Amino acid sequence: MSVSDLAQISGRSLSSFNREFKSTYKMPPKQWLQEKRLSYSKELLQYNELSVTEIAMKVGYENVSHFIKAFKNRYGSTPKQLKVCK
Repeated sequence: MSVSDLAQISGRSLSSFNREFKSTYKMPPKQWLQEKRLSYSKELLQYNELSVTEIAMKVGYENVSHFIKAFKNRYGSTPKQLKVCK
């Protein structure tokens, strides 16, 4: 789901949704969604035999390189490094 989808579901304009979300969660919805995706992907890497590509797609990344970069920025290692260490 995109932030626009969430705004539409909530019945708010995108700007109103962003403002209220940030006020409540102390971060923009796009950042919150990315955090949730990365957190779930870390869990999948640790407890599943799925490939990095499969996990990237499962958590909503269409570009695997973008997923790997975001994951490394968040956790300090690549998804493959985490998978090997388990």
